[in-house]
Amino acid sequence: MSQENVELVKSLYAAFFRRDMDFIRGHLAADFEARQSTQVPWGGEFRGIEGLSEFFSKLASHLDNRALPIDRYLDAGDHVVAIGRTQGFVRSNGKPFDVPLAHVWQIENGKAKSFRPFIDNPTMLASLV
Repeated sequence: MSQENVELVKSLYAAFFRRDMDFIRGHLAADFEARQSTQVPWGGEFRGIEGLSEFFSKLASHLDNRALPIDRYLDAGDHVVAIGRTQGFVRSNGKPFDVPLAHVWQIENGKAKSFRPFIDNPTMLASLV
């Protein structure tokens, strides 16, 4: 089952970049939770499908994500860890960013239950000024 979890996470990233919110909504648990460090302007805790939409809106208001090259997916059973980078441009100043990341997903009954994006905050914060 865990390899199926890796494939689910890959498909969620693909849906994000094609802006397919219907696909994403269909693959989230009803009690889905996303939580990112409040050191970044789009950070906080977001619950449910509405919370994820709020998270994406906050993120998109600050960043124009162009690529999310994932180097590795770690299959940890009911968790999947994606290790790679986030790349794009800061909307307020046009600066490019290229920031290391580790995203931790929890999968339950074939749906994403939680998402914890960890990025190199100092590197991202330097791009925002």
